[in-house]
Amino acid sequence: MASSNDQNDLTICSVCLEKFKTPRILPCSHIFCHSCISSYLVSSCKSKEAPVGFSCPLCREFVPAPADIGKPATWAEGLPVCKILDKLSRSRESNLCAACQRENEEEEATDICITCEEAICANCAKYHRRNLITSTHVVVPLKEPSVVLQSVISSVKNGSCPEHPDKEVELHCGEHRRAMCTLCATTEHRKCLDVQTVQSIAEKTKKGGSLQELLRKVNNYEQELLMVKKKQENNLSEIDSTSDSILEETKKLRMEVNAHLDKLENEHLNELSKVTKESKDMLNKNIDSVSDRIHFSRHCIQRLQNLEDASDACFMKEYHHVGEKFEMLKLETVNLKEHEIKLKSNISKELRKLKQVERFSKLEVLHSRKHLLNRRDIEDVSFSLIYEIQLPDANICGGNFISDEVIALAKYNSTKKGLWLAGLKRNTWDKVRESDTDDTYFDVQHSDNKLYITNQTNRSVIVMSSNDFTTIAILKYDLQGKLAFRYPVEKSSLYVTVTHRGHIVHSNVKTDTVTCIDEKGVPLWKYVSPKLSGPCSVDRDALDNLYVGGSKSNNVHILSSFGSLIRVLECIPCPAFMKVSERGDMCCVCSSWKNIRVYEIK
Repeated sequence: MASSNDQNDLTICSVCLEKFKTPRILPCSHIFCHSCISSYLVSSCKSKEAPVGFSCPLCREFVPAPADIGKPATWAEGLPVCKILDKLSRSRESNLCAACQRENEEEEATDICITCEEAICANCAKYHRRNLITSTHVVVPLKEPSVVLQSVISSVKNGSCPEHPDKEVELHCGEHRRAMCTLCATTEHRKCLDVQTVQSIAEKTKKGGSLQELLRKVNNYEQELLMVKKKQENNLSEIDSTSDSILEETKKLRMEVNAHLDKLENEHLNELSKVTKESKDMLNKNIDSVSDRIHFSRHCIQRLQNLEDASDACFMKEYHHVGEKFEMLKLETVNLKEHEIKLKSNISKELRKLKQVERFSKLEVLHSRKHLLNRRDIEDVSFSLIYEIQLPDANICGGNFISDEVIALAKYNSTKKGLWLAGLKRNTWDKVRESDTDDTYFDVQHSDNKLYITNQTNRSVIVMSSNDFTTIAILKYDLQGKLAFRYPVEKSSLYVTVTHRGHIVHSNVKTDTVTCIDEKGVPLWKYVSPKLSGPCSVDRDALDNLYVGGSKSNNVHILSSFGSLIRVLECIPCPAFMKVSERGDMCCVCSSWKNIRVYEIK
């Protein structure tokens, strides 16, 4: 057993506190024995449903499955072996210079050559640096463990061939979608016809937009997982709230009866506690699985975003690696179910008959399951026009979905101004509620059963209840009010939206551009297209896909949150705005500020 004084010994595993035995290195740079990390993987994934990754035992950073997703017992084999530390842990038993030992001499090792993968003494290190052949080798003093560790990690993370770590990736096989070395090309891929240099295929892939397209798909995947996670977390809160309500109802009734109900009350509360725990455990288990997929998606995004400055070899190796992992992730998620659990208690009317009752209450667990992810990519869906409503007397300026089938519309003109609440169903248009006012409403947003309406008449924001249109508050700020940040934009930039990542997207009707800036105002991208003219609106859906309405080009351009064009919806006269329901199966387009078109997305 290693002593506690060996904290700076790089050859000691932080789990078993013994010398490394086949050390495996994680992406976070922490290193563990093969058996230690393998045992940890199996035990930590037992409580997860369809695991796709794990957290580092030390820093808790999420690590995507390095091998087959869903099979944690095989993941340790997919982690790279740190050969240098493996050799060093064996040589440190004697702590002698490996070069001198080959000449039957014994000298204490003071340095380590990362390139040669062996410990050397001070003299060997000096001549190592002087020799023309070994002058480029990385030699690090053993007394500086942090520098040694950093050099070891750098040597592991390079553009070497996955099959032959001692050779560099130079070629790419299009048939097998693999980055490889020259040895692979002359053996396993000798019959393949589509073999190119990594430099040429990397350049084609970058220019072709494949990286941005994969990044967009992973980003949408993450956003959908975040929606599912939020829904399930709300379900957890609902279970707690419902459980508390049942508990209060139980105690209130218990106070109205005599001591004979003590036994029944205890039985009922125990059952409630058990059902609540089982339900929450089930949801927590599902949420952990969703969270892992979100971490997996973010990891893919991070790795893809880091490829901009990578070498071509690393680029193609990582690009295909991430793409394959993403496809495996989607395949592993197909059969994962989204749980929705509700608690219900029907207090028995017989309770007031005292001793005649046998149960305090009947608890019901309403547990429904459905596929975790059921949205299709916006690039592949079809928009089918369900119906179109002509509103010649209206002037619809803005709107927003309150639920999947109800939309709030802000309108004004010379005779009527106010707010509409309309029900959108297949082949029907139902005006649920209307609110008239002398003020001019321009746009409306919805959050937590509240409507936030921009009032142009008195330059304020009105907060209303989405249930009955009652005014909750009026918000008004002057130029001396609290200002978080001021973003300078060009004139005629009237329409703006904010993505989930906090990026601000705005359109300019005069320059025909759509611009995205970050929270500090730094430009991220600008979209210009000859097919886009007069972009008068910018909206987004729950997955951060952007919908830009061309008032003069009579179309809607659908962009990714990274500014790349996904598709164009043509033949939409002067689109004022386009709103997509949170469920993603219906959208509402306001055309020419007077016509409402409702589309089914499938």
